[in-house]
This record gives sequence, C-alpha cells and structure tokens, in this order.
Amino acid sequence: MSGDAGRGRRVALVTGASSGIGRGLALRLAADGWSVALVARRGDLLEEVAHEVRSAGAEALVCVCDIALQDEVVHTVDSVRSTWGPVDLLVANAGVSERTPAHRLDAAQVERIMRVNFLGCVYATEAVLGEMIERRAGHLVAVGSLAGYGGLPSTAAYSASKGALHNFFESLRIDLRGSGVAVTVLTPGYVRTAITGQIAHRRPFLVELDPAVDRMYRAIRDRKPLLTFPRPLSSLAWWAQVFPAGLYDRLVGRVPRTGKEKR
Repeated sequence: MSGDAGRGRRVALVTGASSGIGRGLALRLAADGWSVALVARRGDLLEEVAHEVRSAGAEALVCVCDIALQDEVVHTVDSVRSTWGPVDLLVANAGVSERTPAHRLDAAQVERIMRVNFLGCVYATEAVLGEMIERRAGHLVAVGSLAGYGGLPSTAAYSASKGALHNFFESLRIDLRGSGVAVTVLTPGYVRTAITGQIAHRRPFLVELDPAVDRMYRAIRDRKPLLTFPRPLSSLAWWAQVFPAGLYDRLVGRVPRTGKEKR
C-alpha cells in the first residue's frame, strides 16, 4: 500500500470518517504515516477525529460533505487535490442502514439509500480514478457488507445497495488489472458500530469494532482484492447463493432486521 514516493506524501481520502469503521481506518492510516482527508456530514465529529489523527503525528483535513450529492463530492476531491495533491487511496465507507419492509415500500427512501451507499461511492471513485490511471498508481477500497450477497428481510434497499457496490468494484478490479490501480472490497458481517447498535434483535457472530478494523486495515495494507468475515457468516452467505429458493427464504427469514443510522 503505497502512495506517490516522488511526492513524499501519501494521501488517503476516507468517507464516513466521523465514526465507526471509517474513523477506525482513518486512525490506522494516520499511525502508518498517511495524510488523511476526513469526509462526512458532521463537522463537529470530524474535528474530533482530526484531533486524534494529528495527535498521532499525521496530517488531517476536515471535509464536510454530503456524499449523496455529486457536486459536493467533486468539490471535496478538488479541495484535497489543491491542498495535498492527488488522492492515492480512496476508502469509500460512508453508508446508511434503514429498514425497508415490503408492506411500506417507499421509492424515495430507496433512492436515498442507494445515493449514499452506492452512488456516493461511484461519485468519489470517478473523482479520483482518472488521475490514478494516469499515474499508474492508486488504490480503491469499498466497504460493503455480507448483506450484499443476497436479499435479507426488511432490508431490500440496503441489501441491493451493498450488492451493487460489490459488483461495481469487482468489475472495476477486473478492468484495472495491470493498470497499477488496486481494488479492495471489504465485506464484513455484524460489526459493533452505531449502525448495529440500532438492531434490537440478535446479531449473530458480532465482531467488536477494533478487531474488525484491524482485519480490514491489514487487507488494505496488503492490497487484497476481497475480505469477507467472520468465517461462519461468510461461509453461510456463500452457500446461500446455491440454496433452493424455498430453503433460502426460510433461513434468512430468521435474520435480525437492521435499524436506522448513518456513518
């Protein structure tokens, strides 16, 4: 995991950096000497993370941005570029989880979730990828979810957004072979964050935040194409894709519903 050695500065841009996984990855990057652009909607929380980054001896840039708005994303990347130079590492982590049960389906809600969880990542990727290809150096990281491997009850929009994210970055990874630009997709199960804290039911194989972030950061550092964990859930997600539809429906009908939170 390297930036432009000739510039002497490695620039990482982390979306959803105000809390949870995004904050944890930003702090790991800071400890490893990266200059970190912190992107989220809550400026007050970003300032707290920026203080932690600077306390670790690294540079931090606070970027208040609604990832669902393409103009704001482009402006943010332009600001980072004018301050530090081109982005070497994009961590597309911003996301929202909301219940979308079939009996009260709301297209506007689905669109909002898709804009944050999927299109926001596309906007950020488009804004940085051209320069990465030109320089033949860079790294795209997408934080997905095991929920993207199949539909789950009351989470039609969330599961769809994470499935779209996974397939989008998998396609980019294939297209970018030999280009010098790496692509990593991280697909965790339940990680203890503000999002999973909203879930009222059982969360099988829940992973604590710090160990989860450590695993993700190692995958980023090693430029792994894909990380899925924990193993029991990732194995079930893989097998579920070949289950008969009736069996799949009975099994996932027992899965806890997600709550409502943004990161």
